[in-house]
Amino acid sequence: MEKRLEGKWWTGRDLNPGPPGCKPTPMDSPRRKKRVRGLSVNYTPQKCFEITDMVIQDFLEWVKRDNPTIKPKTIKQYEYYIPKLQGLALCSKRDVDKVFKIIKLNKSSYEAFSRFLTYIEKRHDGYEDLVVKLRKALPRKPKAREDTYIPPDTKVVELDKCLEKHGEIYAAIYKILVFTGCRGTEARYILEHIHELKTVKLDYGAVRIHLPPELQRGSKNEFVVYLPVDIYNELLKINTKNLPHQDTIEDKFRDCGLALKYLRKWFRQKLKLLGIDSETIEAFQGRVKTIGGKHYTDWIPILDSEYEKILKELRKLLVFG
Repeated sequence: MEKRLEGKWWTGRDLNPGPPGCKPTPMDSPRRKKRVRGLSVNYTPQKCFEITDMVIQDFLEWVKRDNPTIKPKTIKQYEYYIPKLQGLALCSKRDVDKVFKIIKLNKSSYEAFSRFLTYIEKRHDGYEDLVVKLRKALPRKPKAREDTYIPPDTKVVELDKCLEKHGEIYAAIYKILVFTGCRGTEARYILEHIHELKTVKLDYGAVRIHLPPELQRGSKNEFVVYLPVDIYNELLKINTKNLPHQDTIEDKFRDCGLALKYLRKWFRQKLKLLGIDSETIEAFQGRVKTIGGKHYTDWIPILDSEYEKILKELRKLLVFG
């Protein structure tokens, strides 16, 4: 039944009177009604996070300031992908699909957006629940494409000649890589800390170098590496006061025609051709699955013995003037 209220007709739809003694609440309030299994429930709309230019700049500054170990190459990837999202509002799981329609899904874009979600959680109050929902909606992280290229011996020898022109530091890094099969980060560390590292001389003209625990990270667990004793003595004489950044070293290798990572692949292939089993190669190159199966010190006598024939083979291929 319609009633007259202060000169207006009231139909019962304009105001919500509530219980006796309560003030009527207009139905155009920000709070809305949502029907759940036949019941009307009041709720507040989801808080959205808008990606503005100011937010993007703050994100990039935060990455550089609060993540000192992050590589410049990774920061460049963030600078490439995240600005593309300017103007997008993150409100629900469906917005994750919008994100990857804009920046295309690959390993680098996935990591950039995941880091951006961490930034929202740490730098902006009140969005914790939203970040949890968005993370649940993330697609499976794409795997890096497998690169099967292994350079021929001639390419590896030519690389040395080019790097020598850039200075003894780059030539020294090259020698560490081709004789140890280690990663670039370990090679630079060995050169920088060569005087401090525990070393054992072997009777066939090689040294075993023990690396510290701080180099062990994730699945990358290099515990020992081997070098010819004459190369080791050369490294001891090099002045490493102004050692270039890892990214600079990698750029020099590319400029000379071969990315640094291919020397590790080349080394592995050489060991395979010598008949060394895969498990022992894993131990030489510091992969976690091998170390998980046995205590690493159990491998030392095996590696000491196997490196003798490895060194003979490498000596045939690599001649340094």
